[in-house]
Parts: sequence; structure tokens; C-alpha cells
Amino acid sequence: MLPSAPGTTGAPLLAKKDVTLLFFSDIAWDSLYQRPQHIATRMSRTVRVLWVEPVTLGRRPMLSPVELAPGLSRMMLPVFPLNARNRWVRRIAVLASRLRVLRSAVAALQRVLLRRGLRTIGSAGDEIVSLVENFLLMRVSNTVKPRRVVFDYIDDVFGFTTLPPFVRSEWLSAIERADAVTVTSPTLRKRILDVHSRDVRIVRNGVEFDRFASPADTARPADLPAPGSTIVGYVGSIYPWLDFALLDRIVGTMTDLSFVMVGPLHPAVAREIDRLVRHRNFSFLGLKAYADVPAYMRNLDAAIIPFRRTLLTEGVNPVKLYEYSAVGVPTVATDFSEDTKEFAEIVLIARTEHAFATHIRTALLRRKDPAFTRKLVSFAAENDWDCRAREFSELLQLEGP
Repeated sequence: MLPSAPGTTGAPLLAKKDVTLLFFSDIAWDSLYQRPQHIATRMSRTVRVLWVEPVTLGRRPMLSPVELAPGLSRMMLPVFPLNARNRWVRRIAVLASRLRVLRSAVAALQRVLLRRGLRTIGSAGDEIVSLVENFLLMRVSNTVKPRRVVFDYIDDVFGFTTLPPFVRSEWLSAIERADAVTVTSPTLRKRILDVHSRDVRIVRNGVEFDRFASPADTARPADLPAPGSTIVGYVGSIYPWLDFALLDRIVGTMTDLSFVMVGPLHPAVAREIDRLVRHRNFSFLGLKAYADVPAYMRNLDAAIIPFRRTLLTEGVNPVKLYEYSAVGVPTVATDFSEDTKEFAEIVLIARTEHAFATHIRTALLRRKDPAFTRKLVSFAAENDWDCRAREFSELLQLEGP
């Protein structure tokens, strides 16, 4: 789901003048619009923000800042593509990154480009603070001597792919160097505490509440199943961590329901989607603009999070859970993490295939229950991204005049 233009609405944060926030992201600005973009956008209301992302293969490098909105600019830095989609690119990157001389050369280029970028956006003389989600850029962050550094660890990076040994060393160094460490879930907090005895704060994900609960456009998307259909849907990344075997059996047996999936498709699971599309009651609707996502979610009768339990998913705090709740749609999830217990009052958690099917029926009944809908919406309202931005403002010590 691609981003719309950054918003400027919402309750203001406490302003801090003459400050530049370096936001080191793992993802591209124009990829899925989620936690990083929401936080960066809100922080730009009060301080200058320079969003820094890795150069991504297949995209034009943006080695000098480009303004996205007043107070918010974007640039890229070269990195080794250790998590590239193409396995051969990953292998070459891993081999190249093992050479210390190449890592040093890349780091030197990063330093030059970052300093030039800061000059370009007019940050000379500004106080620098850093919010680091890409810990492989922690060292270049430190070269500009930020007054305060927060390391926001939002996913278990070691759950995506096999990484060379130096990456773990950089991860440990980032934990050590940061003034504050935040995570999205209790599982990620435990994984950090297993290697370092320091304070780790849980800052969960959230939702752009007004956009989802009270959308400007309430029209029903034309590519959804026909009006009158009972729709069960998943909206999010369609990646290898989904339980496609479970989905195939559920779709094949619950033929009175229409199942839809909305989101970007990873090439590695294209065949799985081809298999699901053979069912007449299944539709793959592909990637949608972020602004259109609420309309798809609002027209679901039940929502699902069918994750497999993996090293990655055990630490996930799904953004889609907050978004499903904001539109009042009950959620059925697999038991992909011990952390799902904390959402037991609003999420139906299935430990077996039979339970998953049964919970879908229960969710369809809950969709018609106004009291349960109010509970979901209340939960979402308490977890607006504005609240999360305030937490980061506090951690970065940006309060006050």
C-alpha cells in the first residue's frame, strides 16, 4: 500500500527549534506506508526531518535530499543489499560485505553523502538527534555527533534471511551506543535483554485513526466480490511468513464465504497465490494505494492474520490489527507469537485449523455486535500514531520551547 502525501493534521507535538532529526529507515519511503513514515511525518511538524534510507536495486539513487513536504526531506545512502529479494544478489552482497576494505569504503562514502545532505537542507548549526531503525547506519549517524540517539528495533532482522557475522556485531553495537532503545513487542524486548542488560521500552505500532475510522471516501471498491457476499480478508504484505497451506484448506472448505487478499506480492510466493486463485471464492486484488486501504478494510466482514510462527513473526506487532480494529472489523489470528495473548480480548486466536475456521464464524457474528465494535474502535483510538510520535518526542528529549 503506497503512501499518499504526508499529512499535517493531528494534535501538535511540543515544538523544538533549530533541531534536525535524522531518521534512518530500513525501508523506502514509497514502500508500504507504515510505522517509519507515520512517525517521521509527525515529527516533521516540529523539527526538520531528514529521512535516510538504503539505496534499493531497481530504483534511481537519491543521493541528495529531495523535499517531500515542508520540514521533511528524503535521501538514500549506499548499503550492501543483504536482504535483496533476488537470492543471487543477496549472495553476492554477503560475499562482498565480508571484505573489511569494502565495508570501510562504503562507510566513508556514507559519511560524505550524509554531511552533504545535511548542508543541502540547511541544517548547519542545527542540533542533531537520530532515530535509527536501520542499525547498519548507526555508525554513520554517530559521525555527525547527534545529541540524542534512539534505536527503534521494529522487527527481528535475523528472521528475514541469513546474514553475515558482522551484522550481529553491528546490532550489538547499536544497542550499546543508543541513548534509548525501543521495540514493538515484548518478544523483541526479551531478545535484546538476553544480550544486554539495559532499559528497553516497548512502543507498539498504531493506526492513523481518523483516516480509518472516519474516511473521507466511503465508496465500495469495485474489485471486491459482489455486494451481498460475506467477505473475509487479509490486507498486508503477502510474503513467505503467511501460512498458505492453512489458507488453501480454509478457502477450499468454507465455500460459502468470499476470501480476498490485498497487498504487495513477494515473488517467492507467487505460486502459492496462483494455487489459491483456483478457488472460485478467492480473489487476489494486489497492491493498493494507502489512501484506499480503509475502504477495503471497512467492507470486510471478518479480517485474518494467518502468520506462520517463525523467528520473525514471533516478534511482530501487526499494524493491520490496529487498522482492522479502527474500522470495526473483528480479527482472527493464528497463534504466531506468545505476544498475541495481550490482545486476547479483541482478537480470536487459533491454535489449530479447526479453531481458525470456527473463529471466522464467531468473528462474522461479532461484526454485527455494536458493543464489540465499540470495543475495537476504542482500542484503535488509544493507539493513534500521534500518541506514538509523542513517545518518540519524549525519548529524543524534544519537549519544551
